[in-house]
Amino acid sequence: MTDNTPTLPEAPTPFTRREAIRASLGAVLAGPVLLHRSTHAATEILIRGGRVVNAHGVMAADVRVIDATIAEVGRNLRAGDGARVIEAAGKLVMPGGIDPHTHLHPGFADDMTSGSQAALAGGITTVGTFATPARGESALDAMARMEATIGREAIADVILHASVWPPTPDLIAALPQLVAKGQPSIKFYMVRTDFGAQMEMVIKVLEAAREAGVVTMIHCEDGALLAAAVRRLTAQGKTSLEHYIASRPAVAELVATQQAAGLCEDTRAPVYLVHMSSSRALDACRAARAGGAPLFLETRPLFIHLNEEKLRGPDYQLFVGQPPLRPQGDVDAMMRGLIDGSIDVLATDHAPWTREQKMDPQLNIARVRPGASDLQFMLPMFFSEGVGKRKCSLERFVAATSTNAAKIFGLYPKKGVIRQGADADLAIWDPQLTRVARAADDLSKSDYSPYEGWSVKGWPVTVVRRGEVVFDGGKVTGSPGSGVLSARRPWSRA
Repeated sequence: MTDNTPTLPEAPTPFTRREAIRASLGAVLAGPVLLHRSTHAATEILIRGGRVVNAHGVMAADVRVIDATIAEVGRNLRAGDGARVIEAAGKLVMPGGIDPHTHLHPGFADDMTSGSQAALAGGITTVGTFATPARGESALDAMARMEATIGREAIADVILHASVWPPTPDLIAALPQLVAKGQPSIKFYMVRTDFGAQMEMVIKVLEAAREAGVVTMIHCEDGALLAAAVRRLTAQGKTSLEHYIASRPAVAELVATQQAAGLCEDTRAPVYLVHMSSSRALDACRAARAGGAPLFLETRPLFIHLNEEKLRGPDYQLFVGQPPLRPQGDVDAMMRGLIDGSIDVLATDHAPWTREQKMDPQLNIARVRPGASDLQFMLPMFFSEGVGKRKCSLERFVAATSTNAAKIFGLYPKKGVIRQGADADLAIWDPQLTRVARAADDLSKSDYSPYEGWSVKGWPVTVVRRGEVVFDGGKVTGSPGSGVLSARRPWSRA
């Protein structure tokens, strides 16, 4: 994806500080006269002496924050009276991470508060989770219920995706209402055994989503092939999780991905494929993407750091996920895809469970608790392994962990970039800080980490969410309920 963001100024304008603030905030506040009508004194933070990293470039610069907004980016900025000054010499100043794919909804170990704490400690300021209708509840009712939860619990900002099934005329009618609520995204699961039988309505929903500007997220594993694999294994008496890899063959992901890419190419609806895990699935998307189809790809940290041997080792149940871990060749392909731009977004698919829940002896190939906690370690692990060891550029790191998600899901340019007028969502990183990943340090309510004992170089040390320092000195300082449901624009190719 190209970035049309104008180059940031490399020197301060010849204004006075007051004039600079007025000029910077004028477009956001609809005219500097509003500054005189404010009922409170503006709060100011000056982040001084760091290297500002955006997807389009890196520059030595200071960042001035006024209230919730980035007011100036430039060199040699002077702090105003009463400003909080954060010295960032030797550090990187990056947009707050945006993780559009988490599970911070009922049924998992984390609530919005603990999930927010883990996210913020890992440099993530915005998380996406799901509004899944309960029995008899509409997608809009589920949205309202989750919005109330955000208002009570969230510290990070949040976006919501409507998890919907089956595809119906009522769903089509609800799409413009999701757009009006500022949450223009839905999710389908191709693992449903009736997905193929519903294909005609799936296409109609995608066509309506294209017209409304709604992004459709899709979990790509073919339900019929998965059911067949489980049936064959069950007939052989191989139902324990020791046989989990065989129960979810890579061909099921390939077939579903081919179909999803074809649906996107045919309908030209914006489609976002979640947690891609295999090189064959990635290859299946290349032609549609090269032809200009609005097909966007996500992978998850487990698929760039761990291979399927974890599902054969001690405590293998802890590593069960959907799709399963793949061979090392696929792991390398997913990392390459993130670095070269073949894959757009790194997202956690954060699915927090306790060790006891994951080790439940009643679980089997047909009944699993998939996923793992990942919010606190996703960005440091990718920075350490991708930037540090695989020479991923800083610009690409920001694109894959913030900017691309902001563009795909209608948050850009309010989020995902450090520039005048954007939300002051910032993470100050110490690229030399080395720590060991430990579950004991994870603020998620999950009590184990898939990366236990890994040496990780590069960590966020201070995190700002909409102008408020919410993580500093190793502690989350933001309050539950201070996060908001972030309104988004409908998807547009422009």
